[in-house]
Amino acid sequence: MPGLTVEKIDEYLGKPVNDPYGRRVGYIVGFYSDSDGNISSLEVSFNDFDFKQVEIERFRFENGNIILLPEWEYMATVLENRLERVKKRAAALEELNSRKEIPKHTYEEFKKKLEESLIKLKEDSKNVKEVLRKRMHEIEDMIVELEKTVTAVKVSYIGGEIPEKAYKASMDHLRRNLDILSSEKASVKNHLDRIEALENLPVDTAVKVSVAAETPSKSQQPIPVVVVES
Repeated sequence: MPGLTVEKIDEYLGKPVNDPYGRRVGYIVGFYSDSDGNISSLEVSFNDFDFKQVEIERFRFENGNIILLPEWEYMATVLENRLERVKKRAAALEELNSRKEIPKHTYEEFKKKLEESLIKLKEDSKNVKEVLRKRMHEIEDMIVELEKTVTAVKVSYIGGEIPEKAYKASMDHLRRNLDILSSEKASVKNHLDRIEALENLPVDTAVKVSVAAETPSKSQQPIPVVVVES
């Protein structure tokens, strides 16, 4: 959470933390800050026996709720943003070059840097996709396990071994968790699809800056500057 300081941290200490799918994952029990008092990470108690320092960027604070992005989702989101940014910058560079608004030597230099960034992102993308596929398999295994449990509970209920109240309580819990897992599985797939789409997006058809908005008027001189992340 950008801007969270030690002066405001008391609002969150001891508060519960959920994941984006509504599962309770733990509680905020501590914090870490820099010399200026800006919170850099929070200490989270997971299941009352596992403690971990988590960077502040993985948290969202919405309507009084503290939401912690799963590591796989945070990694995927960061990668997607980086891929999209580099593709847009590459497209902007090509646009400027086609309009002859930048010197050839500048174009070549910036193009080389962007190509190097894309090579690094390709390797990062491979690692993130492996993490996503691993999570997908874990979710699928849990779904199969819960589906077997649903069958066992139904058999016992129909066979008269457990009363209706116990049956309904069990089924409500199982169905809720199946819905949560299905939602998470869909999210993993969406991230995989988005990463692959961004990887395969040719630079010449990438989302470009608005030419109309960027084109200078007759009274203005073009500014041949492109900022590139190293």
